Amino acid sequence: MTKFKLQETLKENKLLTVFSVFFIVIFILLGLWQIERAAHKEFLMQAFNSEQESPPRKLTNQSPEWSRVFVDGIFDGSKQILIDNQIHNGKVGYKIFTPFKFDDNQIVLIDRGWIAQGQSRSDLPQIYIAEKKSRIIATVTSPEQGVLAGSELLTNEWPRVSQTKSIEVLSSAFKEPILDIVLVLDPGSSQITEFIEIKPFAITPVKHYGYAMQWFTMSIVLFGMFLYALKREK
Repeated sequence: MTKFKLQETLKENKLLTVFSVFFIVIFILLGLWQIERAAHKEFLMQAFNSEQESPPRKLTNQSPEWSRVFVDGIFDGSKQILIDNQIHNGKVGYKIFTPFKFDDNQIVLIDRGWIAQGQSRSDLPQIYIAEKKSRIIATVTSPEQGVLAGSELLTNEWPRVSQTKSIEVLSSAFKEPILDIVLVLDPGSSQITEFIEIKPFAITPVKHYGYAMQWFTMSIVLFGMFLYALKREK
């Protein structure tokens, strides 16, 4: 097909051309966006691994997310929270959040790991913990910020059961203010139940690259269909 004939064919199929070119460009841009996200997460993953390999530093207000820290204080076993609907190895259970008092009047919630659900939802697991002065080593995490809708996000009796990790919701269970972070205990801690590996992201860089490949493939397929349609018109 000569250049002149191609121009004529495109003019005669203006709507098809506009539609095809528009979505081909969109698919390519989406693929490039996924590659950019993957590269950014690879950078963050390197930072996460670097923090996890570093020796723990004392917890401060400036401690960055994913950093390993240590802090001296006392667990409050009377006010523990069970985070509901936590699936681990195909089993339903809870994450245990226990308040930890340090520096006299500060409180931070400690993620002490996973524990299986009882025979029924009313059969809550035993989550006793020794209330004595101790030093813990943990990783700083930022819990989810969104507040879920519902009539009972947090039960009224201790240990309380929560449908969310949101500090905004969990803080309502305490008279004292609590830090807006959660510390995940190191797997070697004597106070942890069953450790669940920390995953900085729900979607890994590899998945983003996979999504990018899908978008690029769709653009190629659409381009091929476009050429086929023009050939039939010819």
